[in-house]
Amino acid sequence: MFVIILIFSIIIFLKTVNYAIYEIKVNNNKGAGIVIIIMAFIVLVFAPFISYFR
Repeated sequence: MFVIILIFSIIIFLKTVNYAIYEIKVNNNKGAGIVIIIMAFIVLVFAPFISYFR
């Protein structure tokens, strides 16, 4: 189960980072793009481990 959640987390992380890059380049909103990347990284790191300990 840990591996499945890790794979889903990586896929969602990549999609979220792609949106953050879009937000930075197209909308010229660097603040929001950086916040999105930071939040996506936090979720990528902690989501699989929370499911592992549950």
